[in-house]
Amino acid sequence: MFAAIFAREPGPHPDARAEGARLVATLAPFKPPDNAGTWHDDRALIVHALHHNTPQSLHEHCPEVCRESGRIIASWARLDNRAELCATLGLQDRETLTDPQIILAADARWPGDCARHLEGDFSFVIHDPANGRTYCARDGVGAKPFYYMDAGDRIIAASSVAAIRAVAHRELSPDRMWVALFATGFGFAEDETAYEGIAKLAPGHDLLITDGGQVVPRRYFDFDLAAPHAGRRDPRWVDRYRDEFDRALDVRTRSAFLVGSESSAGLDSASIVGRLVHSLPHDRADFHTFALVAHQREHELLEQLSAMCRVAHTHKIVRPEMLRIDDAVTRAHKVIGHPPEHGQPLLNADFFAQAQGLGIRTMMSGFGGDEIATGYAKHLVHELLARGDYRALIGELEGAMPLRLARLAKWRWRGLPHPDRAAERMIATKLDVACLSREFCEDTGLRRRIERWMMPDRGPLTLNTVAALDPGFRHVRAGRLESSALFASSYGIEYRFPLLDRRLIQFFLGVPSIEKRSKSMGRYLHRRAMAGRIPDDIVWQASKDMGPPFGGRVATQRQPRLAFEELPTILQEILDADAFENLQAEYVESEGSTSHRIMRTEYFLWQIRQICAWLST
Repeated sequence: MFAAIFAREPGPHPDARAEGARLVATLAPFKPPDNAGTWHDDRALIVHALHHNTPQSLHEHCPEVCRESGRIIASWARLDNRAELCATLGLQDRETLTDPQIILAADARWPGDCARHLEGDFSFVIHDPANGRTYCARDGVGAKPFYYMDAGDRIIAASSVAAIRAVAHRELSPDRMWVALFATGFGFAEDETAYEGIAKLAPGHDLLITDGGQVVPRRYFDFDLAAPHAGRRDPRWVDRYRDEFDRALDVRTRSAFLVGSESSAGLDSASIVGRLVHSLPHDRADFHTFALVAHQREHELLEQLSAMCRVAHTHKIVRPEMLRIDDAVTRAHKVIGHPPEHGQPLLNADFFAQAQGLGIRTMMSGFGGDEIATGYAKHLVHELLARGDYRALIGELEGAMPLRLARLAKWRWRGLPHPDRAAERMIATKLDVACLSREFCEDTGLRRRIERWMMPDRGPLTLNTVAALDPGFRHVRAGRLESSALFASSYGIEYRFPLLDRRLIQFFLGVPSIEKRSKSMGRYLHRRAMAGRIPDDIVWQASKDMGPPFGGRVATQRQPRLAFEELPTILQEILDADAFENLQAEYVESEGSTSHRIMRTEYFLWQIRQICAWLST
C-alpha cells in the first residue's frame, strides 16, 4: 500500500517524518506492515507499507529507489509475467529481483507507457525527482485500487481513500451522488468516490503528473470484443481454454506463505480448488478452504468437492447472518475510508481472522467468473439471429423440429426481447424502494445516469457486447475488487482472482460464441474444461440454485426503525421523508416475508445504516 504527496511548488516539507508515520498507520491500521518507509524532498513525500507475500517481496525496499536514475516507486503490486518481462528487459529473474524493480526497469524502457506491458494486480506511483515527472497506473482489471486528489497546491495519491482523508480531511465533503448511488445499490461510479474532489483511477488507466501540469487520466487498455464466428463446435477450444485457466491460476500461487481459497460449492470456486490442489506452493495438508453455507445443497456439494480433491480442511459458517452492522463495518470504514462499495468482504471477516491465525496470506476467490469467462451466454440466440446463422440457431433450440422452425419464423418477424428489458425492470424496482426525492433525481439526472450504465450503447448485438459491457463486469467489478483488496489487507491477506485474469478474459472473448452455450446449458466451455477435475454434480448443475435456505429464508439482521429527522443531513437532502417512513412501516409489518420487494427493502435500509455509521465517525 502507498500514499504520496506532490507539491506544485518547492518548499520545506512540514515534519515529513511524522506525516510519513501517520500515513503508514492509516495504510495498515490493524495489522502492522512487515516493512514500511518514507522518501521525501522539497517537492514530494512518498510512503510505502508492505505485508510480505511472494518470495521476492521479502527483499523489497519501502519505497524502492533506482540506483542509476534516482527514480522512486511505491506500489501495491504482484507481477504475473515476470519471466517475459525479464527476457525483454535483459534482467535475470532471480528471487532477490523484486516486482517494483522490474516495474522501474519497464518504465525506463517504455517511459510513461509501461503499464500496458505488465500483467498481474498492481497500482503504483513512480516519481523522478530530477524532472518532477510522476507516472501512475492501475492494472487492466482493477484488482488493486488507486485514488488521487488535485488539491490545488499539491496532488495526493494513495491506494485508499482513508489515506487521502488523513491528509486532506478538512477539505473533504461527502459526495451526494455517490451516497445516493450507494443507497440504491447502484454503486457503479468508475472514476468517482465517496468524497467530492477525490477521484478514482479506473481500471486500465494511467496518469502522468508533471511540473505544474494538469492531471489527466488516460486509458491504456480495454478488451477487444471482436471474435470469430463459427456455426459448429471445435473441441480444440476446450483444450486451449483449459490451458489458459490453468496458467491464470498457477501464476497466482506465487507465495512464501500458505494459500487458502474461498469455496462455495459453485462451479467457479470449485474449479479453482480443483486446480489449486495440484499447484500449491506448499504441502496439500496445509491447504484450507472457507465456505459460507446458507442453502441446503451446499453442504453436500462441499463434501463431494473436499473428498474428490482431498482437501483436509474445509471451514464452514452455516447460515451466516447477512446485512449486519458490526465490527466488520467499522473496520471497513477505517481501512477503506467509506462504506465498502460491495458488501461481500464483510461476510468473510471471521474467515479472514481465522486465516490470519493459520498463517495464510493469499486467499483465492472465484469472483468474476460468471460475468465473463464462465458466463451463461444466455443471449447466444440473439447473436445467431442477428448474424442470420439460422442453421446454427435451429440447432441450439430445444423441442421438435416444427416447433423450432415456428419459433425461428416468429423471431425473424418480431425479433427477440432485447437484453436490456431486464435492466429496465431492475432500475424501476430499485428506485421504487429507494425513496429518493423527485427533486434530487431531476436535479442530478440520476436516473438517466443509471440507465446509461445499465443499458450502454452496445453496437452489434453479440455475446461479447452483452457480457463485457454489462454493468456487473464493466462497473460493479471495480468496486468489489477495491473493497475486497483493502478489507483483506487489514488482516495481512491478499485476494487473488484467477477468473479475472486479463489474458484469460481476452482469450475467452476471442472464442466463437457457439462454444459458450449448448441449448439450455450455459457456461458450456468452462464446464467441458473442468469435467473430471471436480464432481459432476458441480460441473453440470444447471444453475446456481443450491436449494432452499436453511430455516426457510436467508438469515438477516433485523433492521431497526430509523427516524428521518435523525438521519445525517445529506440523507435528508436526497430522500423523500414520507416515502421513507412509509417504506419502514411496510417493512415492520412484513416480518418473515420472503418477497423480493421486502428483501430489496432490507438491503436498502442496510445501506442507509452503513451511511449513517460512516458519517458519524
